[in-house]
Amino acid sequence: MIEKKPLPEDHIFEGKIKEYEQILIDFVLDSGRAKSVDPNLQLVLGYLGIHKRLTQKQLKDLTGLSTGTISKKLRDILALGVAKKEKIPKTNEYLYINTPESYGTVADTTLDDFTKINEFLKNKIIELKKFSHKKGAKFLSKRLKGLTKTFETVQNIWSDIEFIFTQQKKEN
Repeated sequence: MIEKKPLPEDHIFEGKIKEYEQILIDFVLDSGRAKSVDPNLQLVLGYLGIHKRLTQKQLKDLTGLSTGTISKKLRDILALGVAKKEKIPKTNEYLYINTPESYGTVADTTLDDFTKINEFLKNKIIELKKFSHKKGAKFLSKRLKGLTKTFETVQNIWSDIEFIFTQQKKEN
């Protein structure tokens, strides 16, 4: 069953905060294009990454994709294991929640990619400080800080993996 947190009702940001959200989504889409990932899949993953928990209707509101496309992409995301689905009590709705695996599942991502992503996120946090009084700014800033911590962890782990891999190559 779903934890007793309130549902994310203010999922539509406004003004400058919406612009920052769009910059992040564009970044996610560009990253996906570079790896030939389905843009609709990247779009849904991007919004789940930013908002952490969304219903199918909220994803439809945010992405502008059809209900059928959202449904298909959510099935794909669940199959990849980068999100989980939990029934909302006393409704026929489900909440889709991103998991930590959604940030580090791409095996061909390099340490340089992680570093660039983390620097991008840190710059957006700094820029968001100017709009701290706007609706959604605190939420988006908090999510970005969480993402930077995740990417810093991934960078550290990836550095260790690359070091071990290099050592193994030298030994062989």
